[in-house]
Amino acid sequence: MLSIVESLSSMLSEPMTSFTDLLLSISCFYFFFGLQKFNEASIGQQHWQKFFLFLGVSTLLGALAHAIFERQNNLFYNSVWLIMQVSAGISIFYAQAAAFGQLSHLRTRQVMVTLSIIQFVIFIPSVFYFFDFRVVAFNSLLAMTQMIVVFFPSKIENWVYKTYISFGFFISFLTIYVHSQKLSFAKWFNHNDISHVIMYVSILLIFRGIKYQCKSQTTT
Repeated sequence: MLSIVESLSSMLSEPMTSFTDLLLSISCFYFFFGLQKFNEASIGQQHWQKFFLFLGVSTLLGALAHAIFERQNNLFYNSVWLIMQVSAGISIFYAQAAAFGQLSHLRTRQVMVTLSIIQFVIFIPSVFYFFDFRVVAFNSLLAMTQMIVVFFPSKIENWVYKTYISFGFFISFLTIYVHSQKLSFAKWFNHNDISHVIMYVSILLIFRGIKYQCKSQTTT
């Protein structure tokens, strides 16, 4: 296995990171199409579909960037990096829209939707101005915290799908810790690869929660 990775490293910039990013992208597109099979999808379900779609685009660009380009300051790499992060930001925005749209209290729903729009409007120029992953991490941290609060199963009603989604976003916090500490198991499995594995588990749980909710709505 090590010899295979070493062979790939001579052709690819970061083979394992590219591979795990590609698996993430394929999973996101699979989840996107998986939600499309539910007829008469609600607005919330459509937002979740876009969440997976744009996350799939972002991770696909990540796979290409890690495979083809060295981490250097050139126009082409920087352009791919920016589109990748903007796609991730759009994905997060749609997750917020899906979550806040189902809040029962009208005033709270309006306030949270407005705040998510403001957050997105601030995020986009910040990514271009600072060109720093910490902007993306902070934006994701805010959204993940909001998701956990919204989907926390405080009542017995709908606790199954809320548990899936809230726990899925909760374990996403581990990616920030892994990145900040630069944790790695080996030379060919670094903090990026560990984060991608955690992200896969996270989106799988989120998808299962959304799918459970969709099935519950079609049977009622």
